[in-house]
Amino acid sequence: MSVIVQVLLLLGCLLILLASVGAVKFPDTLTRMAAVSKSSTLGVVLLCAGAAVHFGDVLMGGLLGLAALVLFLGIPVSSYLMARVRVRNSRIIPLQLKRNDLQSDEPSV
Repeated sequence: MSVIVQVLLLLGCLLILLASVGAVKFPDTLTRMAAVSKSSTLGVVLLCAGAAVHFGDVLMGGLLGLAALVLFLGIPVSSYLMARVRVRNSRIIPLQLKRNDLQSDEPSV
């Protein structure tokens, strides 16, 4: 294995480890979701890049690039939408937030 592949795989694994530590250490659901969605997404993209460089095949690189693109576009957006639904439905189960950036986004009743 080349040094570039090893560095990409190591960085990907470290970012996924960082995401798991953030999921355990952060105080509330929204910050946990942010930590897991952002850093684990980048970690998986780096793992896909390392695998593409390792295999060196154009078809395999294209498939891994497509998978990385789908993950890179899908995971943060879906995490944001789930967090937004959670904030908008906070009347059912109250959130313990110091600041609510989506307060102006709530529907008027």
